[in-house]
Amino acid sequence: MGSLAGLQSFQIHKNLLSGVFPTNLKKNNQLILLDLGENNLSGTIPPWVGEKLLNMKILCLRSNNFSGHIPNEICDMSLLQVIDLAENHLSGNIPTCFNKLSVMTLRNKSRHSFIYSESPYTTSYTLRYGMVNILLWLKGAGIEYKNILGLVTSIDLSWNKLTREITREITALDGLIYLNLSKNQLSSQIPPSIGNMRLLESIDISKNQLSGEIPLTISNLSFLNHLNLSYNHLKGKIPTGIQIQSFEASNFVGNNLCRPPLLINCSSNQQSPYIDQTKNGEHGVNWFFVSMTLGFVVGFWLIIAPLFIRSWRYAYFCFLDDTWYKLQSCW
Repeated sequence: MGSLAGLQSFQIHKNLLSGVFPTNLKKNNQLILLDLGENNLSGTIPPWVGEKLLNMKILCLRSNNFSGHIPNEICDMSLLQVIDLAENHLSGNIPTCFNKLSVMTLRNKSRHSFIYSESPYTTSYTLRYGMVNILLWLKGAGIEYKNILGLVTSIDLSWNKLTREITREITALDGLIYLNLSKNQLSSQIPPSIGNMRLLESIDISKNQLSGEIPLTISNLSFLNHLNLSYNHLKGKIPTGIQIQSFEASNFVGNNLCRPPLLINCSSNQQSPYIDQTKNGEHGVNWFFVSMTLGFVVGFWLIIAPLFIRSWRYAYFCFLDDTWYKLQSCW
């Protein structure tokens, strides 16, 4: 394979291949599409991938057993438009150099009407691989792309063990269409700069450990048609917006959020002392009112009720009269 210097597309997905990342790909610096997905490859993603395969546009390594950090050298592959590293065992933080992926920015798209238009391999790629297809998992479903693959920009790092925050650098990719960071261990807050990713159609950051409030800037994403923030530690009000209120409530559950599409009124989030007492193990019983009721009942039957019986009433008033007489004698 190393002798195929002009190889532009290499797809061996959905096999039972094992071992490490194929080192003989080093010599294939013409590669545009590399799909090793759904195999049993293991080890780390070698740094030389970003040093040697600089013409790469589509990198799919999903559903393998790759571990370790995402190498920073991957950011030198500035022509990348699709990165799919989902369903591995990658750890560490999201690289802070993702803003170098210039094809995923509007700055680049303002010069190119199509992502492939100024590539030196455009003609050969279009003629020889016009019918090449790749399966991308977007919006929670697998979508097969063929001829329009050149218009897609996507980053999928889901189902890994990534930690720390969602970096500001990744939110600088204002030409990105699909972003999936779900099912990791990301923490901290959602950066307000996410509102600058103007072309985003789908965001999935569910099942992480994100905290704080949903930034209001997320309402600026006018193309957004899929948003999943479920099962984090988010709190406060869900921002208003035409798109956001139309999403399923299930995309927001597992947090401490209120407002539509959830059926939780924000004012009801403020719990009364009575409810707090219930949480302290009193099972909703207000003992003050119980004691008042019992006192009234006991007092009524010991003092008032006997007066309705004539003989008791007579003895009672005689007792009061005798007591009053004795008190006067003492004075």
